[in-house]
Amino acid sequence: MKKTFTQSIAIVVAMFAAASAFTGCQSIETPPPNELLVDDAIKTTDDLQRLLNASYNEVANTFGGFAPMMSEMQSDNLSMPNNNDLKELYSHNVLFFNTTSGSFYSILYRAIFRANFVQDNMDKVTDLSAADKDRMLGEIKFIRGLCHFTAVRMFAKPYGFSAKNEHPGIAIVLKSSTKPNPRLSVGEAYDAILSDLKDAEGLLPAENGNYADKMSATALLSHVYFQMGKYTDAASYASTVIDSKKYTLSDTVNLFTPAASGEYIFKIVSTGVNDKRSGGYSDNYSPGNPTCQLSKALWESLKVDLAIDKRLKLLTVVNAGAQNEFVKSEMFNAPYFNVPVLHLTQMHLIRAEALAKSGGDLAIATTDINAIIKRAYTDNSKLVAAGSSALQIIDAIRSQRRIELMFQGDRTNEIKRLGAIESQNLFVRGHRWDCDGFVLQFPITEKTSIFEINPTGGCN
Repeated sequence: MKKTFTQSIAIVVAMFAAASAFTGCQSIETPPPNELLVDDAIKTTDDLQRLLNASYNEVANTFGGFAPMMSEMQSDNLSMPNNNDLKELYSHNVLFFNTTSGSFYSILYRAIFRANFVQDNMDKVTDLSAADKDRMLGEIKFIRGLCHFTAVRMFAKPYGFSAKNEHPGIAIVLKSSTKPNPRLSVGEAYDAILSDLKDAEGLLPAENGNYADKMSATALLSHVYFQMGKYTDAASYASTVIDSKKYTLSDTVNLFTPAASGEYIFKIVSTGVNDKRSGGYSDNYSPGNPTCQLSKALWESLKVDLAIDKRLKLLTVVNAGAQNEFVKSEMFNAPYFNVPVLHLTQMHLIRAEALAKSGGDLAIATTDINAIIKRAYTDNSKLVAAGSSALQIIDAIRSQRRIELMFQGDRTNEIKRLGAIESQNLFVRGHRWDCDGFVLQFPITEKTSIFEINPTGGCN
């Protein structure tokens, strides 16, 4: 995912960048002086591709570590950060002037806007083949699905919060118009996300280099259905990915190293220190006194297995025994690295739990979770025994999921899923999963007569 768009395409993007920062933006009637018009800049398939790369550029800027960190900060995995904007996330009280949260929201919708801009200008290109058109449309729909799914999980209460999912969701933007868009319900948002991803699955090729391909859409569909508590569908899509044999479960417990690349279904590519898209991880987790540190309570619960759990060797206690003791991760120490957004470990964890929840094949569920356990531990003491009940298997899966996907932004979404779908009475730092502050606040610029922002006041 490189910055490969040319000056002419960059000019087109610049014309709309300010307008597409938020979904409730004002329209642009005339371009600034000396800038190209759209008809002059978009003439060939190559022009469209460069503009589509500009959308991927925004995807890389957020999913290379920024989006997972924003989600992780709300969970019980981390200690209080030393950054004031992030402290609002940690405290479940994000204000509408929070620049970090506002930037996160803007990047998601810039990626969507740029993808839509390609879609809406395809007819201007005469040399566009049917295969390229299908591929690009598939990528556009995948990008929209990924960004809308991320937005609805972060800026709205979860699927299942209300009986018919009629509670406020997000704006679903399917055209590059700069007219304000209203918030749809969460149910409507999920319907649109599923529609885009199913279309993407049908349009995308089996192979597409570093870009989204058919299995990328299939894997993301599994995630969406899992978040919705639709476990039969989640297991089916996960099985399609796993049974394709296209990916191999890695031997390493650090999924952010080249040795784990055989697991990557959709990834963010970093090509060097001047094109480091992994900074959301390395900049926040790796310095001597990092912004993101492991929760001390979580460390106390995990370290009992320090002698046998290889994943815990990637955690370091700094200033042990002192008042300023903290625990940091060593997973992200490389100068730059590729970031797996969708990977095979996730698929095994989803399929295992989805099968156990839906009355599916418990033998397959056991095999899935034991593959993760065998990789993680130096002995067999944690393996799930053959013939274990669904509840026993689920307990093991959720325990392993907490460690396997640590720092990947999964924990907050798990808390919301278990609260909304399973009615579990879950709290983080004294705040219940469904309190108002457990969702991010929209930037104040979003507020219009047709777009009401989230309640203020956090969880107090």
